[in-house]
Amino acid sequence: MDSDEKQNLEQACKKVLKLPKIRFVGVLNPMGKKIAGGFKDGVKSFLQDKDNQRMYVQLMLEYMMRKDFDKQLGKIDYIVSRRSNLTMISIPTKEYLVLISSERDANAQEIINHVNSAFTTLPDIKP
Repeated sequence: MDSDEKQNLEQACKKVLKLPKIRFVGVLNPMGKKIAGGFKDGVKSFLQDKDNQRMYVQLMLEYMMRKDFDKQLGKIDYIVSRRSNLTMISIPTKEYLVLISSERDANAQEIINHVNSAFTTLPDIKP
């Protein structure tokens, strides 16, 4: 990844972080490593750093396993997981997984629409 691409991803993450009820926006590579993004100022993770990294890998593996059914069911547009403390949204792209954590009562579809608008530098994200 070149520095322009990384800067574009960071800028897109910052745009989404400005939305209300957003806690975290990150971009994960195929190995589950966060390559851009982070937490909104003043927001703390519910997990320790090592557990965040483990969760990123788990989310990437989960997405890769779900891809096994793309031929029969169609490609995944996004995955939403609502937990008692928050809502997590994963949006796959050709090369990355965009991960968003929000307050539990946030409107997932509105967030997804904003993510699709913010990440226009990724060729497979449609605004």
